[in-house]
Amino acid sequence: MRAELREIIEVVGEDFALSSVDELKRFSVDGKTPRLVVFPRSVEEISEILKIAFRSSTAITPWGGGTKIGLGRIPDRVDVVICTTNINSVSEYEAADLVCTTQCGIQLRKLQEILRVKRQFLAVDPPHLEAGATIGGIIVTNDSGPRRQRFGALKELLLGIKVVRADGKVVKGGAKVVKNVAGYDIPKLYVGSLGTLGIVVEATFRLYPIAEFSQTCIISSPDIDALEKNVFAVLNSTVVPTCLELVSPPLLDRVSGHLGFDIPKKGYALCVRVESVQRAVRDQISRICDMCGGSNAKITLIEGGLEEKLWDCLINFPWKFLKDGRLVCKASILPGSIKWFLRGLEQISSSLHLDAYVLGRAGSGVLTVSLESKEDDSSLVDAVSLLRKEIRVIGGNLTVWDCPLSMKSKIDVWDDIGESIRIMKRIKRLLDPRAILNPGRFVGGI
Repeated sequence: MRAELREIIEVVGEDFALSSVDELKRFSVDGKTPRLVVFPRSVEEISEILKIAFRSSTAITPWGGGTKIGLGRIPDRVDVVICTTNINSVSEYEAADLVCTTQCGIQLRKLQEILRVKRQFLAVDPPHLEAGATIGGIIVTNDSGPRRQRFGALKELLLGIKVVRADGKVVKGGAKVVKNVAGYDIPKLYVGSLGTLGIVVEATFRLYPIAEFSQTCIISSPDIDALEKNVFAVLNSTVVPTCLELVSPPLLDRVSGHLGFDIPKKGYALCVRVESVQRAVRDQISRICDMCGGSNAKITLIEGGLEEKLWDCLINFPWKFLKDGRLVCKASILPGSIKWFLRGLEQISSSLHLDAYVLGRAGSGVLTVSLESKEDDSSLVDAVSLLRKEIRVIGGNLTVWDCPLSMKSKIDVWDDIGESIRIMKRIKRLLDPRAILNPGRFVGGI
């Protein structure tokens, strides 16, 4: 065993390190197996580990719940995995101020249970909650969920952050108050950074009260034009939806079958969720029905347990009920361009004989697309190229979120970001000059 690995084991103790081949394979990243996996119990231990790694140019892979460890390019090196699950306490919780500071190895599910006692919650609902998604992993993958429509993306909820840099130095950014206008907004730098700029160890969030009542209106539209009309009718009204999701016909059929509930299948559907006091919810849902209930629309109202099951399906799409071997992409476009992208997708998937399922944040233009091949992976590779050509015409970009390992050597999972890559590489050189943190996994090989 290399000397630096023995030093790292001395920091955490042998009881909190894995080095046998069988144990290490469970922490492989895109087929690359680490030499060592450690489970530090404090920020200080992480700092000491990174000092050793920086000095010896040992590649570090941060690991939370491991639910999105396949995101990104195939790494250049995987020497040591730092698993943060032992750093999992709530540091401070000021319920009266709706602010909470927590260590980043805590599972989101457990944090929400703690906050629920005070009828509060962190307003993000990413996938893999039951599988153990951690706060740190959610931050560095920038995963928010359908509630983004009302509460904003994760970066809007993040007030402060503590990070261990590549050289082991512990730094802080932001503040523990909602109203903070001093200095640079450092926390946002780490949102979506995929662990390439530092290991996020603590975060402070703005919280919200849990709503008294919830109801969802499912509007089935005959075509894409009708869908767009309904989306903008809701967005331009005084209604305040918590979630505004578009669902493609094949996905609606799968969801309906999974729930055992017959949702009218008449083209694309718009799922509008409203949360507030019961009287306000009923009033807003009634107005949505009036705005979108034209002669060609079919409207279904659900609440209670069935509503929760519906949103669990949508939040965990496509991992919950679609087969393995699929290609999952995230498309980012302007809301007004959604219909053009959907039409292009229909043509491409039909020509390549692919099954396409789409779920989208209709108010923000972030769409999740799952493609399943009826033949082999080559058609999926072609689909990525064609979809990127289509989306660039309307000013968007497409990231491959999940795909078979055999595809990763044939495509770049990250789309071209133009001149921005120069700035990103400069930031990487400043914060991680020896490129030890998740080397090669991020956009442009960062």
